[in-house]
Amino acid sequence: MKSFSGNLAPNMMYTAKGVQRVHAHVRIISIVKACEEAGIFSVPLLSLHAIAYFSDALAPVWNIPVVEAQILKRIRSSMSPQLQHDIDDLVGMAVLLPTNVRHVQADSTWRLDANYSLNHEFTDRIFAALRKDEGWARELMLTREVTLALSGLGVGGISGAVLVDANYSDPLLDFGNLIDLAPEDMKPTRTAQVTERFASLMEGERACTDAELTHLYVRHLYSQLQEATDGAS
Repeated sequence: MKSFSGNLAPNMMYTAKGVQRVHAHVRIISIVKACEEAGIFSVPLLSLHAIAYFSDALAPVWNIPVVEAQILKRIRSSMSPQLQHDIDDLVGMAVLLPTNVRHVQADSTWRLDANYSLNHEFTDRIFAALRKDEGWARELMLTREVTLALSGLGVGGISGAVLVDANYSDPLLDFGNLIDLAPEDMKPTRTAQVTERFASLMEGERACTDAELTHLYVRHLYSQLQEATDGAS
C-alpha cells in the first residue's frame, strides 16, 4: 500500500473538517483538469458530480481516502449537496469558471446548472505544488484515470453510468437512502468487490495496476449500460 502523506502546507494547522474540504477542492479541480486532457473543456455539472462519485467509489482500489463517504441515492444520477457547495466555493474563489449558467427542472423542482472550466492563472500553480507531494500526486492520478476511462462513454453517458454502478444499483437499497462508500466495518463495497474479482481473474497471468482495474471496471459499466439499453428497446 502506497503512503498518502497529503502535506497541505508548511507551518499551517487545519481542523479535520478543513482538511476534508481541501481534499474535496483538490478532487474537483483535478477532475476538471483531467476532463481537459480528455477533450472536455467545459464540464457539465452532472458529469462533474458523476466523476466525483466514481472517484470515491474507486478510491479504495487505490488505497486513497474517500472524500465523501455517504451519497444520497437519487433516481436520475448522483447529485451531492456538499459537493455542489464545494464547487460553488471554488467559483467564489475564481478557481473555477462557470459558463452557460441556467436554471433547469429536475424531479418537479428547479436547480441551478452550469458548465465549469479551470482558471489556469490560479490552478497551474496549485497543480505544480500538488505534484511535488507523493500523496497528492497519487490522488491526481486516481481522478485522471477515472476521468479518462469514463470519458469514453461520452458526456451524455458519464452521468448515466452512475445508475449501473455496483454500489448505486444495489437492489436492496431504495432511492432516498444513503449509499455508504466507506463502511465503518471496513468491508469492501460492491464496487470494490467487482474490481477485486477482476484482479483475481487476472492473477494467473499478471497483477493488474490500479489504473488497469479502474479501466476494466468502467468497461464493465459500459457493458451494463449496453444491456440496459438493449433491454429497453
